[in-house]
Amino acid sequence: RTPRRRPPASGGRASGRRAAEQGRCRRAARRHAMMELVAVAKSGVHVYKFQPEEQADPVSDPSHSFPPVPTAEGCVWSSDGNFLGLVDTVTGGAAVYDAANDYAKLCEVEPLVGGPVRNFYFSPLGNHLVTHERWVKDGGPNVGVWDARTGEMKMSFILKKLTDMTWPPLKWTNLETHCCRMVQDGVLVLPGNLSKGEGGEAEGKILAPGIMAFEVAPRGPGTNPPHVAICIAESKGAPARCQVFRLDDSPKKQPTATKNFFKAQTVSMQWNNVGTAMLVRTSQEVDDTGKSYYGGSHLYFMRADGEESCIVASPDDGAIHDVQWSPTQDEFFLLHGDLPCNMTLHEGRKGQKRVEFGRGHRNTIRWNNFGRFLVCGGYGQLLGDTDFWDKPGKSLMGSARLECCVVSAWSPEGRHFMAATTSPRMRVDNKIVIYDYCGSRLASLPFDELLLAGWRPRPRGAFQDRPPSPGREKAKPKAGSGAGGSGGGYPAEPKKQAYRPPGARGGGGLAEMLRKELGSTQAEVSKTATKVGAGPAQYSLPPGMAPDMGGSSASGGGGGGASRNARRKKAKEAAQASVEDGAAASTPAASAP
Repeated sequence: RTPRRRPPASGGRASGRRAAEQGRCRRAARRHAMMELVAVAKSGVHVYKFQPEEQADPVSDPSHSFPPVPTAEGCVWSSDGNFLGLVDTVTGGAAVYDAANDYAKLCEVEPLVGGPVRNFYFSPLGNHLVTHERWVKDGGPNVGVWDARTGEMKMSFILKKLTDMTWPPLKWTNLETHCCRMVQDGVLVLPGNLSKGEGGEAEGKILAPGIMAFEVAPRGPGTNPPHVAICIAESKGAPARCQVFRLDDSPKKQPTATKNFFKAQTVSMQWNNVGTAMLVRTSQEVDDTGKSYYGGSHLYFMRADGEESCIVASPDDGAIHDVQWSPTQDEFFLLHGDLPCNMTLHEGRKGQKRVEFGRGHRNTIRWNNFGRFLVCGGYGQLLGDTDFWDKPGKSLMGSARLECCVVSAWSPEGRHFMAATTSPRMRVDNKIVIYDYCGSRLASLPFDELLLAGWRPRPRGAFQDRPPSPGREKAKPKAGSGAGGSGGGYPAEPKKQAYRPPGARGGGGLAEMLRKELGSTQAEVSKTATKVGAGPAQYSLPPGMAPDMGGSSASGGGGGGASRNARRKKAKEAAQASVEDGAAASTPAASAP
């Protein structure tokens, strides 16, 4: 007897329910991973939704708008994009909005010394909000630490001088297990939640008289505690000193690595993403060699365990334009040298150069969140030529000219790039332009006066890393379209004309060189990166034969690289030549009277 079959109607309803559930999950995932960007303009703070699937109009009208803020520093995102902080021009404090809950206001903190709040930022997990106001004598603390959700004050202290080396005053690890604060004679080590220990004191203190800067590693190597790096200024002829300490429970902390150097008026330190190595960049205002008007800079590499330390770049080879660690790999990218500068990728174990990306007029490095795509641009006083690289494939995906670019950043999903022209650097033509990962222009938003632009950060795991689409390349611009055209690339090449002698080309040699320099800042154009030490073979060799053996035999030189027959032949010729020279020398002596 045949088994009874299930009615098709019920099966259809079940499959329909499953399809509907999958559709709801996909829609929820899209809402969770929706990309947004914020524009801080004079008219207000506007939040836009970016929908790349809408090719006709990927950027819609503002979904949310807020009152204007006084400066570009008045708008800050938390690292996961859940909180948006804005300065309130009425009260002088700062307000926190819950971006995950349709931008509902969570709390508002009041100014400490009358306001307004000039700078503020969130802790890595968004648990704390740190605000800074201008210091007033006898006015009390001007830096406050608040609960980002309730607005309750955690602690406050005085910060008299605000510089790049003293801001931010509090630095956490990525998981907020430890927090460090620089004081006059060292670094205070606090718990991540800023709770006081027994007796109201901190967990520990690293004594460092003359400290000028410090930096906390994002995490510890493996399961070990994280590290903190401090830099002590030069004093009475003694060199500056950079030391690395482990944030453990030991009462007397001993340095795990030390590096001494001179010519360090200012210093900046960068940890890699795993907290095992660090780059130290020192600068001075006056260059002793006289090669640079902007002073000189050194770049040092050192590991947290003290096993490796070296100098990566010095002023003798030119200026250091930019250096950035990869967000996912133990490697860093460096722009160093006189323009056109060298573009190189270094490994993070010993700081050695691994891959060369050619040379060009570049001074800015931008990694996407996954460390796959890399942008090298020349902004500021340069023309804005920008290269889009695929780092794993070591190939150039496209180029564009981003004229008057002031602010630039990759989108959270790592496949779109934003370039903004902001005030006060540029008073006219303020705009936001969005490109794809090959340099093709997708959308543009004009503004009367734009102070700041940026993407809303998204938490880790919201997007997945994807390689370039097969056969995807930058669309070539139409003939006659310049940098502002739809393609966003270089101006079209002129049509071929009849030959004219140099004297009849409307200018001398110097004018022609200047025109070429202004027309393009790409030197030694290369579409592929080259590994250091790798190159095509100049000749074919038998199996097992070393390249130097073939080179020495081809050049006629002897030694260990030549074959046995070649060495025997050369020795025989040398012996015969010496015999002939001796016979020639003895012949005149025998014929003398």
